Amino acid sequence: MTYIASFDIGTTHVKGILVSKDGELFHERNVPLTCRQEPPFIEQEPEQWFKAVGVIVSGWLGSGIDAGQIGLVALSGQMQDCIPVDGQGRAVRPAILYSDTRAGAEARLICREIGEEEIVRCTANGMDGTLTFPKLLWLKTHEPDTSARTSRYLISSKDYVIARLTGAFVTDPTSAATAGCMDIRRRVWREDWLVRMGLPAGKLPDILPSGETAGRVHAEGSRLTGLAEGTPVLCGIGDAGAATLGAGVYEPGEVYAYIGTTGWIAGVSGGVADPAAGLFNLAYAEPGRYIQVAPLTNAGNAHHWAAEVFGPEEADMDGQERYEAVERLVEASDRSRNMILFLPYLNGERCPVQDEEASGCFIGLRPSATKADMAAAVLEGVAFAMKQVMELQAEPGRAASLTLIGGGARSRQWCGILADVFGTEVSVPSESQFLPCLGAALLGFPGMGWESSYKRLCEQFKSKRNSETFSPNAAHKAHYESKYARYLKLYPALAPVFRQAAPEV
Repeated sequence: MTYIASFDIGTTHVKGILVSKDGELFHERNVPLTCRQEPPFIEQEPEQWFKAVGVIVSGWLGSGIDAGQIGLVALSGQMQDCIPVDGQGRAVRPAILYSDTRAGAEARLICREIGEEEIVRCTANGMDGTLTFPKLLWLKTHEPDTSARTSRYLISSKDYVIARLTGAFVTDPTSAATAGCMDIRRRVWREDWLVRMGLPAGKLPDILPSGETAGRVHAEGSRLTGLAEGTPVLCGIGDAGAATLGAGVYEPGEVYAYIGTTGWIAGVSGGVADPAAGLFNLAYAEPGRYIQVAPLTNAGNAHHWAAEVFGPEEADMDGQERYEAVERLVEASDRSRNMILFLPYLNGERCPVQDEEASGCFIGLRPSATKADMAAAVLEGVAFAMKQVMELQAEPGRAASLTLIGGGARSRQWCGILADVFGTEVSVPSESQFLPCLGAALLGFPGMGWESSYKRLCEQFKSKRNSETFSPNAAHKAHYESKYARYLKLYPALAPVFRQAAPEV
């Protein structure tokens, strides 16, 4: 049997699957990653992404898969990173991740020099310190030695893996849309903007269509990973694009939610939306289609924080026991009486508010408060934030049900909370956490001669997928409506406090 090997290069894990011609998923594996978080600085060592791919491939080969059975490699990964590399594609410093907010001053400088109106007209998005463009300017100002040693700047974690496998410096239109300097309609870099800000032209990766071959596994890539030399490697697609394909969302009007380390509510459109409300426009896999994303900086990371704080100290290294402990705590909480609120802005936030200085906090603690109540409040806080961004969409409340994918969908308690907060059914597809891998793999179907239409692929796999549905509990309706109304008052009241407490960069 011939497979597409697909990898999702995330923040906490690298996931890998083998996908067959009929869309079956085999040999799902994941490798945990480490991340340095000292807000506003959030960084990761890129080489661990590449090594994790080798660990996954080694596991496949050890289970009886022959490298020759892998006909093609597809990848997705985190976007809007800043990854300086040398001429061989090796990192010259840790990657500055998408949630890193150090470049706020540089973003404001870019807005003054280029003009906010021109930026929005060209990119269909606003400018803030999480985007790659201002991070490039931050490096130029604060780390000139890094800039001098850099041959190319990569945008996505999967771009780094592609460079290490093939020697090609490429990115896809979906990832490039998060850099802050791509003309979203023409899908080309605004090199003139870079030059205007004193940055060198020609150092960003080449923008290729997602389904185009970036290169082939070279000798060193084969030796270090176990993939067969000469195996084609697709350009791939940023994680939001891969998740959208994997969720089966292709036609305008369809919507879904994703909870990974970060989160989003997203839908597909034939044109760009007004980004003023905090929405983000991404180029989709094919020209003329766009993904409208309401992106949350904080989602699964809040769950992870709760697991670290409230889980047992003796838990296993990958934290699974801690997550299970949180699940039991939330189940034990009387949610209909729990009045504790949690504002989940642990790493600042970009939607539904744009404030890199915001932070997380609990409101409503009493002597009777328990770990169970606080853990439940964390999951509720993220659910409230997702409800708030859903209301920013062009057609609020348009979905009779909500498809939920990503690692957060594994928490049954969280799925139930989301159903209660949204007041609608929440549908969780089987193997939800691997759907971004499937989405990336679908890009390889045309090249393998299996199917040329992304629309038909989305329809086919959506129809055959098993899903679990969580329905809202009518007894919780009034409680959550009241609690959500209180939640909406938190940020406006606390914003002045956040500004006073902001760390100096």
